[in-house]
Amino acid sequence: MKINLEINIEETCGCQAVVTAPAAEKPEKLHVGKVIDFQLASGEKAQYMVQRMDEDGYLCLLVDCLPKAYRMNRENTNTGGYCASELRDHMTSDILALFPAELRDRMVPFASGDLLRLPTEKEIFGCNEYGEAEPESVRQFEPMKSRRNRIAFRGEDECLEWYWLENEVESSAANFASVDANGGADYNNASVAHGVRPAFKIHNL
Repeated sequence: MKINLEINIEETCGCQAVVTAPAAEKPEKLHVGKVIDFQLASGEKAQYMVQRMDEDGYLCLLVDCLPKAYRMNRENTNTGGYCASELRDHMTSDILALFPAELRDRMVPFASGDLLRLPTEKEIFGCNEYGEAEPESVRQFEPMKSRRNRIAFRGEDECLEWYWLENEVESSAANFASVDANGGADYNNASVAHGVRPAFKIHNL
């Protein structure tokens, strides 16, 4: 037996149904002072703040320190500065690995070729109180003009933390500049474990 089956699809109310895909959300533009939430590879929540807009990207700094404290060097020496330090080795390896891949993929290398670095004393305070002098072209990050933004916490207990800066102390063979728990300028021996607030540069979203 042969059955002819005919199906008629009628338009409802004389109107053809139109399915409209939702418009894709436009990525939010970054600006100085903007805080972005993200998660470290180790599972801890973190934030970074945009500090400066450059031609090749946005320079950012972690709002608080990484969960772990790091020494600058095993011995009390600043020979070779930050570039020759043990901490820089961590920054280019295990610390960098803490950042999610999607954020690392957006990072722009600094002149050194590194994707992460420490902030400098002048970028935080606008002058060099203890660290070696920086060029006139280096300016204080705008958000760092507020002492609250210079203060950082570390760990689940959110303890106020001292953290390292890139400058070795000019009058010492053992010290590097740092920021104290109250957001003030200070310095300490290279073998002391302090907090770390990595700086990095990213392309806009």
